Amino acid sequence: MRIFRNLLIATALLAPGVAAGQDAGVDLSTVTVRDAAGERAVLADLVAGPTILHFWATWCAPCLEELPQLDAFAEGLEPGELVVVSVDTAGYERIVRYLDDLGVALDSYQQVEGNVGSVLGILGYPSTVVVDQTGAAIWRQQGSVDWADADIAEEIGALIAQ
Repeated sequence: MRIFRNLLIATALLAPGVAAGQDAGVDLSTVTVRDAAGERAVLADLVAGPTILHFWATWCAPCLEELPQLDAFAEGLEPGELVVVSVDTAGYERIVRYLDDLGVALDSYQQVEGNVGSVLGILGYPSTVVVDQTGAAIWRQQGSVDWADADIAEEIGALIAQ
């Protein structure tokens, strides 16, 4: 019975898409990222309004397929509506090389302090979380998002337009 209960809990945690408003109180100020120039920023400071936060890694096989789709999706976004963060611990050069090899023009930050997995309850990568202007998670998907899906684009577009 205990194994069954644990499986149910794990399934619930891994289920894609979370209803709006479930994760109030997320503290993005505990995560520091850096950009290609080496400039550091607190993740909370990058959220000025509803924002799509996308987390990935160079060692993540699904990320390889998803990043080009995300890149195409990002073309329709305003600056600041999407923040892409690599959780790689290797040098930033590896991130740049990986994105270049994929032909992806996304600018990616790199997590350097704190842990987005702990802060946002992420169990694997890629993961996408939409946060409102207060940093509360209002939508999430653990695993790849089909960025070319019109329904997904409409749903996420409506969330960041709030």
